[in-house]
Amino acid sequence: MSRKTAREEFFKLLFEAELNEVDATEVLEDFISRDDFKLSKAGQEFLERYANGVTENKAEIQRTIDENMTGWTLDRIGNVERTLLKFATYELLKEDVGYEIVINEIVELAKKYGEEKSHEFINGVLAKIVNK
Repeated sequence: MSRKTAREEFFKLLFEAELNEVDATEVLEDFISRDDFKLSKAGQEFLERYANGVTENKAEIQRTIDENMTGWTLDRIGNVERTLLKFATYELLKEDVGYEIVINEIVELAKKYGEEKSHEFINGVLAKIVNK
């Protein structure tokens, strides 16, 4: 299992949590138990660590995003964009992953799942976060 695959699965988990307006930890067990779920033990551990991390650092993540968006708030942007920004911000703030990798993979997910210009918006917000 690649880290890229695990990131895409975490995006799906976090997206589901956003749609249901619950914490990522609340959908984790059900998400992992689904028949179509095919991540290794390491992949499951990745999802658990990230779900717990996003949940535990929710206020800091939201504050960081809000401080780096101009003319927008999290409740005014789409679910895909909000989910990707929360995911990337958590990873930038709390995980030991190079910012280039984080931004590249999140932008790729935005191109796949978001609107036509989503990746540009997300890239801009994340660039501001990194530059601070």
